[in-house]
Amino acid sequence: MDVSVNGEWISETGAVLVRRSIPGLPEATENTVEIAERDGEIDFGSTYGARPIGLAFFITGDYDTTVSLLMRQFNTRRGVLDLVFSDRPGKHYFAQYRGTMIWDESTGNRVIDIPLKMYDPFPESDERITELTITRSPQVVNVQSIGDERASPVIVLTNIGTTTLQSFKIRNEYLMEG
Repeated sequence: MDVSVNGEWISETGAVLVRRSIPGLPEATENTVEIAERDGEIDFGSTYGARPIGLAFFITGDYDTTVSLLMRQFNTRRGVLDLVFSDRPGKHYFAQYRGTMIWDESTGNRVIDIPLKMYDPFPESDERITELTITRSPQVVNVQSIGDERASPVIVLTNIGTTTLQSFKIRNEYLMEG
């Protein structure tokens, strides 16, 4: 298993990804309000919070050089990092370095844990752009997303003819599988 950080594979720096911790879902944040002189709370539902990611690397190359390269790759001043894991190609995890690098002393400081956080908690998939001409009415166009979270496509309609369109309808429907 390997990880690419902004297009550069970590294995090329002299480190091997030995552990990855990504929770199945981000932590849920409850949106409630307590009102004076009223028992309980009013519930406004829940939303997802940030998702933590933990990466652990084993140093295989020259120790000082490799640690310096890792510190440069995960430097907080680089801002949001685009992470792609070799076993999850096409999924981009946008995260920032948060916390402190920890050296595992039981391995003679050869394993380094790096904490990251995704403030937008869902990975994005590679963008696929499809352009087509609508030739009949009604016409159904399927839009596919391989991301973790369902997202609405961006649809741009352009009338390239001289005829004025009298009406049109756009519907975004997902079939729920059960």
